[in-house]
Amino acid sequence: MKKSDLFYIWVFISSYLAGVVAYTLSLFLLYDEKMSDWGQLLMWTAPSFFTVTLLLFLLSILLLKLMNKYFLWTQTLLFTLAAIVPVYSITILPGFWNFTSSAFLFSPEGMLFYLFFFISSLMSSYGLWIAHKRHNNKSFLILSFVVAMMFVIIVAWN
Repeated sequence: MKKSDLFYIWVFISSYLAGVVAYTLSLFLLYDEKMSDWGQLLMWTAPSFFTVTLLLFLLSILLLKLMNKYFLWTQTLLFTLAAIVPVYSITILPGFWNFTSSAFLFSPEGMLFYLFFFISSLMSSYGLWIAHKRHNNKSFLILSFVVAMMFVIIVAWN
C-alpha cells in the first residue's frame, strides 16, 4: 500500500469519527442525554457511511471532474447534499421505511443523523481535497487527531 492510500483510509475513518463525535455531542447538548447504546449507533451509521456515502462522494468527484467544476466549494456542496441519502438509508436498512418516513429528515432524530453525515462530509471533503491537490496534510492530521481524541474522551465519558 502506498502512503497516499493510507491517507485516504485515514480521511474516511477520521471523518466517520467526526460524525460520531458530532452526533453524541449534539445529543448531549441539545437533549441532555448520553449515548447509551454504541453498538446500535455504529450498526446504523457505519454501513451507510462506508458504502452509500463513500460511493456518493466518489460519484460526486467524478461528476465534478467531468464537468471541469472540481473546486473545494463545489465538492463540499455536493458532499453535503449527498449526506441526505444515507440519512434515509438508516430507515431502510432495519426495514422501517414507509411513505410517512419521507419526513424522517426533519424529525429530531433525523436531524441528528443528518448532522452526523454533514460533519462527516465536511471533513471528508477537506481531507480529499488536500489529498487530490497534494497540499500539506499537517492541518488535516492535526484536526483528525483532535477528533480521535474527542472520540476517545466521549466513549470513556459515556
